[in-house]
Amino acid sequence: MLLFAALTIVLGACGSGGDTASVDEEHNPSDPAVVTTASSEASAESQSPAPDASEIDWATVDLTTIDWDTIDWSQVDFPALIENPTASDLDDETKILIGNSMNPGAATLTIGEQTWESDSFLCAFGHDATQSDTYSFSSDARSEHEGARVQMQANIADLSGQGRFEGPDLNHQVYIADIDDFDNPSIDFEFNAPEGISIDGNTVTAEGLFDDNLTQGSVEEIPGTLDATCGDASRR
Repeated sequence: MLLFAALTIVLGACGSGGDTASVDEEHNPSDPAVVTTASSEASAESQSPAPDASEIDWATVDLTTIDWDTIDWSQVDFPALIENPTASDLDDETKILIGNSMNPGAATLTIGEQTWESDSFLCAFGHDATQSDTYSFSSDARSEHEGARVQMQANIADLSGQGRFEGPDLNHQVYIADIDDFDNPSIDFEFNAPEGISIDGNTVTAEGLFDDNLTQGSVEEIPGTLDATCGDASRR
């Protein structure tokens, strides 16, 4: 189940890679002694610090007025930017630049001797972000494994509505399933327990015993671990 609509990104090209892209490399003259005054000024201008963007309200600013070539990406509130109504007014080149500058996150799930990796991992922290009265935390990762698309999630249910990640009366769930064939899936592992998922900032780890839902009539207890980092588009 997808608990929060996979954090739909209006910037169509987002998530195309995990590396920060479109950042110009710094070019230094091979012989500073022979650089002209004009070229020195140009070099100084190209290396000047990015303007301060810490005071920008990314949810309401007109995104078409931002100088995206000089922005300090560490100061960009990507979740707010994505929800900004002027995001659709950006040209395709700018959308690609923003998308390539976002860290999509990553996840590695190991169950027994099997390991699955995803080069994206989006999270929602709190009931408002998950858009659910049940789940205080939810996440989503997609990847391909042996020709099948698989979905990986870590979720925490808090029916008290307090938005807790740890404490009594919670349900921690980690699962991976084949989403190409629901009737005859190639993969279907699940872990449910009162605890097991730990959240520290954007780092999500989990450890527990997984059941293979493909084996009918028996409950396995296969040790497994999740190591993940939530991407920049995650909601809080």
